[in-house]
Amino acid sequence: MLEELRAACPTLALDVDPAARDAASLDALRPFRARPEFAAARVRALVVAEPATAAELSATVRWAAAQRVPLVARGGGSGLMGAAAVLRPAIVVDLRRMNAVAVDADACLARAGAGATLASVEAALAPHGLMLGHDPWTLAVATVGGAIGTNGLGYLGARAGSVAAQVQALEAVLADGQIVRTPASPARSVGLDPVRLLVGTEGMLGLVTEATLAVLPRPEERLVRGYRLPSFEAGATVAARCRRTGVRLACLELSTEDLPPAPAFLLVVFDGLRGEARLHAERAAEIARAAGGEASSEREAEEKWSARHAIAERWAASRTARAGDWLAGGQFDYAHVGVPLAALGAVRAAAHALIRRHQLGLVEEGLWHWPELYSVVVTGPAGAAAAVRDTIDGVLRAAQDAGGTMEYCHGVGWKLAHLAEREHGTAGLDVLRRVKAALDPGGILNPGKGGL
Repeated sequence: MLEELRAACPTLALDVDPAARDAASLDALRPFRARPEFAAARVRALVVAEPATAAELSATVRWAAAQRVPLVARGGGSGLMGAAAVLRPAIVVDLRRMNAVAVDADACLARAGAGATLASVEAALAPHGLMLGHDPWTLAVATVGGAIGTNGLGYLGARAGSVAAQVQALEAVLADGQIVRTPASPARSVGLDPVRLLVGTEGMLGLVTEATLAVLPRPEERLVRGYRLPSFEAGATVAARCRRTGVRLACLELSTEDLPPAPAFLLVVFDGLRGEARLHAERAAEIARAAGGEASSEREAEEKWSARHAIAERWAASRTARAGDWLAGGQFDYAHVGVPLAALGAVRAAAHALIRRHQLGLVEEGLWHWPELYSVVVTGPAGAAAAVRDTIDGVLRAAQDAGGTMEYCHGVGWKLAHLAEREHGTAGLDVLRRVKAALDPGGILNPGKGGL
């Protein structure tokens, strides 16, 4: 097989080392996320292909389509849902050699290869007084292609939105090897847009090789503020009133570390022209005080903001853990659900009831950017996988039943695929599967993911 692939694309770099193939067969999903069966589901990649150009990738895809060999795209490997995990014999397409970055400062655009890390794009923008709108916890590890594949939401989401709002144009290789390129424009009214078709689909409909991203001016003024609030509900009220009042936030992060009744901490960030951010920060302070909030020190708020990437940096340093170490220690998992504001209380109550029923620990619950984006993190002992899974799946189902969504940030991958029909409905999922069948009739692009 390797000789045939080399003949189809003589310049393609291939890595056959078993250790490299093992490492490339995983993302950040691990069995201790209440999925012990994942240890047996994962298989070693057949080979790791490392294309340097779209043409090399196109030749690889054409060969794979003819041979019916699955392909799994890979960037930084920081995905949390198993979207880049190899679950059946497949070639891993590592896109990190496609990492060129070009900046058009006046247009506020950055053109970046899918394998470019977000940190490298940020570094290229800095001399021009610009910055990325996408600032996830894994900034130093995650790639442009990975962020697009999951339609990620980062710490500046209140200002910039999800990645879908930032993508102006794409280059991608389809399942038959065709290369599709779309033009960059701040607005388009031309019917179905290939960009919107490919963003968030985790390499199941096409492999993104390059993207043009709308970027932001670096703020002349950034203010970071923290407030101690009497309850989670008070924080939700502040978030809703800020939005209704017109307070413009770059980031809002509400968190509490215990079941009710418990106090909460609200972190808010304001970006803008000189004087603009302060105006919005002062209005937000009035709203927080009216909800019973007490300002923390500016130093404490700045320290929390500065530490936002620390967890990812620790993970990056330890992610080479052997498969045999996966099941050591306890179990934990989390839900990031979108909930209609009127149903937030009911979904939280369902989460609390599940945590109490299974006698689990609440690590944190919170809101991110908008009062509809609810998250909860739970933990339990090593034997609590079933309890943790039932709790998190119960929260996801509660959000769906309330008219919300089971995930607002990290994609579907393998982990949430079993809830895809509940998310989209039978008819909706059928539409998605028909699109998949039309664009990938051989089923070679990232099989076994997303419920497709």
